[in-house]
Amino acid sequence: MYADNVDFYSLSETKRRRLVHNKRVATTDQLLKELPEGKPAVRIFERSLDQLVLDQLEQSQYTIEELANRFSVQPADVRRILHKYRRRGSDDFTNENFKLNLLEERHGVIRGVDSDGRSLYYTLQTIPFFARVVDPTLMFSLLGLDEYVDTLPHIAEHIPSGKATELDEDYAFVIGEYWNIDPEEVFEYLTEFDRAYVDTSLLPLPYIEEDEHYERVSCRFRQVEEVYRMFRGTSDHVQEVGEEFMGRVEQNQAGIATYQVMSIDFADFEWYVDQSGDHALHNEIRDLVEQIARSLHPDEPAMDVDDSMEDAEINLRDEIQLILPEKPRTPAEIHDALPRDVQLGTDQSEVKAVLERLANTGVISKKNEESTSQYFQRQGKTWE
Repeated sequence: MYADNVDFYSLSETKRRRLVHNKRVATTDQLLKELPEGKPAVRIFERSLDQLVLDQLEQSQYTIEELANRFSVQPADVRRILHKYRRRGSDDFTNENFKLNLLEERHGVIRGVDSDGRSLYYTLQTIPFFARVVDPTLMFSLLGLDEYVDTLPHIAEHIPSGKATELDEDYAFVIGEYWNIDPEEVFEYLTEFDRAYVDTSLLPLPYIEEDEHYERVSCRFRQVEEVYRMFRGTSDHVQEVGEEFMGRVEQNQAGIATYQVMSIDFADFEWYVDQSGDHALHNEIRDLVEQIARSLHPDEPAMDVDDSMEDAEINLRDEIQLILPEKPRTPAEIHDALPRDVQLGTDQSEVKAVLERLANTGVISKKNEESTSQYFQRQGKTWE
């Protein structure tokens, strides 16, 4: 838990400030937000408090007070972390969606689970294996996509369990790569179900008629009643989340994880309506869910883009994929590795935008290291 071999006060001021900024330094009872006066006794965490808290939530469920006691910090320090990763939409200061980051990095979301009447327990609820393989967007399990499935092109009406098709093989390879699961394991599990396929703007998606599998996923992501007292749903909230998501779709930045976080957010809105009785929101929510379902149509027009701009982005995308390393690198490092003539006509912000689009659609990998995004090639796999 601690970097015991580091003497905080022997480090340069720059390194000390970086450790404090990255939430790795605490006194006996609280996390430091700025360099301390004098030389009080401090502890240096081996990683940021954010990551240590998330590690604990992956293993079990805890109250805020239990986590604060475990790391000898103030409950407010832990509460800020939990709320940051549970907040709908983007952070006002960084324009970063931490819930989306959590889904991309740990394939899960923080949920309020059990309550003893006084304190709410939290855990990191990961996406179950069934959903990873059969419902990667979570839209069937959480938003009832089966109600809208006839609006999408069908490419396989019925494949009985035990029968394998080339479509299953292609899908298993793509989804296996996305989740880092052996594609053969995906293939064997998938073909246990009677299934059909619809074509979407992401990839062909399977669906099954056995609703109980989807319902089990839904139950795992439901939160206890007390959560809805903390996170009220209003018309403004619903519109904000819907508009942010559709903005990503129009910019061609909506990947599997984007659909996951949207599914979870809108499922929360629907469950809030069930808990609160605020049924005036119901029709508004369903209208937006229908709009989101339509966004999966492979022929849905994207935002109009000038042809020359589109060609330039395609060229930049190709150049980035040619030089992208297997080790994580920042957008600035990737920009500097581009050919000189490409560098001169390209801003780092343009490189980052292309990297985000490639990562969102699963073409490349992304990780966040101390609040900095890094990108790298997916590890190649062979599957005979």
